[in-house]
Amino acid sequence: MARAQIIELKAELECERQKSKKVESLNKRLAKELFKEKKGRESLERVCKELSADKAKADKMKKEIEEERKMLRTAEVIREERVHMKLAEAKLLLEEKMLELTDAKNIQRESSISMEEEDHGRRNNTTSNAVDCASLGQNLRFVMAEKPSFGVHSMAMKSRATPEPENPHIKRGIKGFVEFPKVVRAIGCRRKDFGSKLECQKAQLKILLKQKRPVQLDCLTAS
Repeated sequence: MARAQIIELKAELECERQKSKKVESLNKRLAKELFKEKKGRESLERVCKELSADKAKADKMKKEIEEERKMLRTAEVIREERVHMKLAEAKLLLEEKMLELTDAKNIQRESSISMEEEDHGRRNNTTSNAVDCASLGQNLRFVMAEKPSFGVHSMAMKSRATPEPENPHIKRGIKGFVEFPKVVRAIGCRRKDFGSKLECQKAQLKILLKQKRPVQLDCLTAS
């Protein structure tokens, strides 16, 4: 009985040993699997961290790119505004230059018109003076034809009495011929003295005409 119990106990002990060995082997296997799982988890966590860091970098780069785009857009807008401002300034400057050019043209035109008017007035004055001198010369020729010696003597007396210079055409009329150019001017005198000379010559002609009238009356009475 005792031996049978001992044998049974040995058999049970052997079964327990085998079971414990199996449990230990199973534990070792589970530990290895757990270690592998830990390593896998750690690697997964590392990868997740790397992915999150890469994502953060990507987000940061995206933000920087967006900021650069905004800066480029603002720079383009500023550049366009500067171009528009420069174009506006150039347009204003061109308009000012055109206005100055038109003003200069108008001033030049007015000056040319005024010069033409002055030339026309001078021509009219010279032609009128020439006509007056021509009429004076014709009257003198008529007077000298009738009474040349008396006219020459009276003209000489008048020229000695008045220091004003005489018209050369009147002198030529006294001699018997008159030559008038297109434009008559007093030799050696200014334009402002021409009127006074003309008045003096008219006075001389009036004196000659007054002296001529009594001679004609004497001729009529003698006839």
